[in-house]
Amino acid sequence: MRYLLCITLVLVCRKAEGFMSVAKVSSKKPSNMELSESQTPDAEELRKKATLLRKDINDFEQKKKAVLQEEKRIVNKAQAEKQAKRERYSAVIPILKPDGSSELERCDFRPRWRDGSSFIDVFEANLPLGIILGESENFPVATVVDEVGPESNGETAGLRVGDILHACSACKLEMEMPTWQIMAGGIGVPKTKRFMYQADGRPFEEVMEAIGSNRQDPNARPVVVVVERLDDAKKGMH
Repeated sequence: MRYLLCITLVLVCRKAEGFMSVAKVSSKKPSNMELSESQTPDAEELRKKATLLRKDINDFEQKKKAVLQEEKRIVNKAQAEKQAKRERYSAVIPILKPDGSSELERCDFRPRWRDGSSFIDVFEANLPLGIILGESENFPVATVVDEVGPESNGETAGLRVGDILHACSACKLEMEMPTWQIMAGGIGVPKTKRFMYQADGRPFEEVMEAIGSNRQDPNARPVVVVVERLDDAKKGMH
């Protein structure tokens, strides 16, 4: 009986020791809160990285937008300068069409002054113009206004001494042959056509004849004169 009791006590003690050992092992297992706390530094680091990434993307988009806006500004500025230059060295004048009609068109003219100190302008004046033209002393084969008579048609129109003539209206007589006249063997009907004469690089005598030909205009329209004029603010440059 005493022997059995001893065995029983030994077994009970061993079970108790096993229970205490399991308890110790179990106590070492981390709780959910401990797991969450151990993961918190990694999550916070990821949030910081995500914030920095969003900031980098936003900065990139802003820089890209700024570059595009600057490129657009440069293009618009270049186009505006090109348009301003074209308007400075061009004029709207009547252009004769193949069917005999005339249409107003903007035409470009090559300036004699190449430093941007001049501009192209167009005037209309009745005959007689009351001006004296001459050959330019500054440019080869160029016609300039040497004198403008007081209260003359030229002065009234706005012409000035020193204006360089680039073009003017002129008239020419041509024979028109209607179909019925061709069939009948006719010689045609004379008709005066008015056109714009290019004075650049033309002999002085020919330019004078072109201006004088406006007297042939049956409608007695004013003479169209295209000139190059020095800008008042830049006259001191020459």
